[in-house]
Amino acid sequence: MRGTEFAAAINRDRQVIYDIFKRESIDTELLQNISKVLNHDFFSYYSNETAEPRDKFGFATKEELAQSNRELINFMKHEFSKLREELSIKKEAYAVKAKAKRISKK
Repeated sequence: MRGTEFAAAINRDRQVIYDIFKRESIDTELLQNISKVLNHDFFSYYSNETAEPRDKFGFATKEELAQSNRELINFMKHEFSKLREELSIKKEAYAVKAKAKRISKK
């Protein structure tokens, strides 16, 4: 890809792209545009976690995020349900022990 094509693809002037290469930092919106144009996830260089390979490039769609959020919410509901059940069991066990302790003191 030539410089003029790249500049047009990221909606910048040709001179600006040469300036980008000289910068010490870059704003995330511009980096996201460059990532999309070059079909490369530059954000992965800044991630603390090892990126899992994806079937497709980079950024999730709104639908994918919504689905991911639904799955996370369902998982959390399930976990909270298990914790409530465990708490209920422990409360019952505690009540039985407390009652037994009161009876043994008499």
